[in-house]
Amino acid sequence: MVRLQVRVMPDAHAFTCRYTLTVPAGDTATTLALNLDRRFRIARVQAPRAQQQRVARVYYPFFGDTLQCVQVRYAARSHQARRITLTYSGVLTEKFFTAQVLEFSGHSGWLPFRPLREYEPVRYTLDVRTPPGYQVLSTTAPRRQRPGHWAFRGRTSAIEITALVGQHFARAQAAARPLVGVVKAGPALGRPDSVLLHQAAGIIGFYNRTIGQQDSIRAFRVLLPGTNRDAFGLLANATVITYSEFNTADRGDLLILAHEISHKWWGYGSVHDENDWLNEAFATYSSLLYLQASGDTAGYRLELAKRAKTAVGTPPLLGFDRTKYDYPMYRRVIYDKGTVLLAALHARLGTGPFVAVLAATAARQVSTTAAFLDVVAQTVGSDTRAWLLAKLQR
Repeated sequence: MVRLQVRVMPDAHAFTCRYTLTVPAGDTATTLALNLDRRFRIARVQAPRAQQQRVARVYYPFFGDTLQCVQVRYAARSHQARRITLTYSGVLTEKFFTAQVLEFSGHSGWLPFRPLREYEPVRYTLDVRTPPGYQVLSTTAPRRQRPGHWAFRGRTSAIEITALVGQHFARAQAAARPLVGVVKAGPALGRPDSVLLHQAAGIIGFYNRTIGQQDSIRAFRVLLPGTNRDAFGLLANATVITYSEFNTADRGDLLILAHEISHKWWGYGSVHDENDWLNEAFATYSSLLYLQASGDTAGYRLELAKRAKTAVGTPPLLGFDRTKYDYPMYRRVIYDKGTVLLAALHARLGTGPFVAVLAATAARQVSTTAAFLDVVAQTVGSDTRAWLLAKLQR
């Protein structure tokens, strides 16, 4: 459980945060660690019953950067819940604010996280205080609000608790269920935003009938901060599209939207090993399935052929060690080769059984390739499991 108490100073693009992590009784490790951006100033660390605490600089390969690591040691294994509180302050870099908004998100690196567990699902409460005249938007509606104070709760991955702070937000919502909404920093939505809303509703409807049939979306929010960097999906039934120009009438942008929405289901594999294909290849192929279902069969074939071409000559997916290769090879293996493998599984099984495999995988929140192979065996048989294992090893 994570509790966040945040005060935002928009004029300075600054914030202070009191972050409290409650570690459950079942976690008996004698050393607990939290990584935090080295640019932020830690004012206080509180860890009741801890024997020792220190802050050290560590290099974190996944970020390719040096972070500060708060290390807390206990005298013996504890079978009680433990609580660690960090109080710290910082300033957002220019990539994460505009004249209209401050973006606190998984990509702005504003939150601490346990090493190698940055995408671990957590339940959280978020309380944000702002000067008068500001609003706070998150992935869900506030559970409580009054001028200058906004309170949220939810469940998402550890670093992806999200808040947009600004004076003006434009909103639109689809008329039919599921309840799909678009929120944009600034005074007004444009026509591309209306097209995006329509497309998002169509994508979610398709996914609810297929990959999400056992765990469907009832409400979803697309956040458009306009900070113009990238796009990313969240476990919290939301996606953040930061591009200032984004038009889903274009196939490329439509695929981005469909890919990021599908991360509602595909986000449980570790990003530090080959299990990341359970996130990225599954999201990529889900977006291609939507393209095909929407009638763009030529686009489906073209996009799949692009990925098949780049997957040639790559290392096996099973056991892939991203630390031994450059980023382009990581993309070729985890995104492209994984997508081609799923397309081959689709061709082998046919659409009905293949969708059943995906739906079971999504519902079980599968996080390892071994567990996915088990789902395949249970859903469509051990022969297909053996076939798939051989493909993963080549």
